[in-house]
Amino acid sequence: MRTIDHAHFSRTELTRLSIGLFASLALLLPACAPIGTHAGTDQPPASQLTEAAAPSPIAAPPLPAILQAEAEIVRSERDGHWEKTLLIRFPQRRTTLSTSDGLVNAAAVANHAASPALWASLPGDEGRTYLDRVQARMATRLGVRTDDVVKTGTAADMDNLSFVTLKQGPFMVAALVTAGAKTNALRAGTDMSDYVEGQEPRGTINIILLTNARLSVGAMAQAMVVLTEGKTAALEDLKVPSSYTKNAQATGTGTDSIIVVSGASDQSAPHATYVGGHSMLGSLIGKAAYVAVVDALGKQNGFFLPQKQAQ
Repeated sequence: MRTIDHAHFSRTELTRLSIGLFASLALLLPACAPIGTHAGTDQPPASQLTEAAAPSPIAAPPLPAILQAEAEIVRSERDGHWEKTLLIRFPQRRTTLSTSDGLVNAAAVANHAASPALWASLPGDEGRTYLDRVQARMATRLGVRTDDVVKTGTAADMDNLSFVTLKQGPFMVAALVTAGAKTNALRAGTDMSDYVEGQEPRGTINIILLTNARLSVGAMAQAMVVLTEGKTAALEDLKVPSSYTKNAQATGTGTDSIIVVSGASDQSAPHATYVGGHSMLGSLIGKAAYVAVVDALGKQNGFFLPQKQAQ
């Protein structure tokens, strides 16, 4: 995995940096992110779900030393179905802001992927309880409290993970993304939802952002905005349609999740209170999200940029 020096990186040189091989088109079904979504009617019953052909297993992402984090992929099985958890641990606790657990002084973050058939087999609101148990299992693995691990979940295959690092000046960012938008893509402000707590959500784009910069809480919240903008730009260029409104361009899925991890509390590390698009760090964050989401959706669902845009 090579790192892009953004100062010498032109738009025509944009390439997707990722791990693994392209997968065949896959149906993305229930994900257990904490955000509500339209329940839809096109989901087959659990009895009709089968394990899709798995992509080639990938190694854990090689995180640059400057990020002071270590990643591993924990593989397991439940009831004959695969489970794969991206676990990123820190040598010292890090401030994190997430759509799942809020503001946490975390020892680790985790993105848990499980077979669509496994998610579908969970009754009622069991998906949340299941993800809580995974969180506790990862905490036990690290010897920390359950609440010290920030988590999110998906039915996208972890072997379709996209990992992008960008560097410019004193800043480095890394985006780790799993994504699927076949059955749950929607257009914010257009699509209406009938989801209520207790129903099973489907489909998700999960983004974990790491940086060497020490971010204020406000900057972490602003980073979520920029990550969302980068994700939405990727969906637009890929021409991903809404699953619910004909001819509408999707802006996301109903269960998208973000985890922003501030840099270590090293006084020599750069500090940032503003990461909007006009800033160097903000532009890196937006570009990392864009490239990683494009790559992840290509591998999981077969959404690709037109050739003229990919060159």
